[in-house]
Amino acid sequence: MKKDKLLVAAIAGIALGASAPGAARADEAKADVKCYGVNGCGVHAKCSVAADDLEAIKALVGPKEWKAKYGKSEAHSCGAHAKCGASSSILNWVPTSAEQCKTDGGFVIATENGKKVAKKA
Repeated sequence: MKKDKLLVAAIAGIALGASAPGAARADEAKADVKCYGVNGCGVHAKCSVAADDLEAIKALVGPKEWKAKYGKSEAHSCGAHAKCGASSSILNWVPTSAEQCKTDGGFVIATENGKKVAKKA
């Protein structure tokens, strides 16, 4: 009887271990991206919006939309320095899933040929 319980426990442990890689792959699929333009405030915004990040978004949206939506943006090194986003015409980013970023109308920035390029999520 005691042997049977140990065997059942061992099999359960193996089954649990075998399911872990699948869970890890699911987490990878939900990985956060830096979603620009859906803006949070202070602690919700994350560190580092570089000048080339700002230029990449500006190139994508054009100068007129840039001025209207993000005209008060400045490069900064930390989210604590980020002011409230969209309502204050300031660009920052928040971590979110790629799917949520797309739903929210955000942008992602990639490096192509050594230059940052913004794309709609």
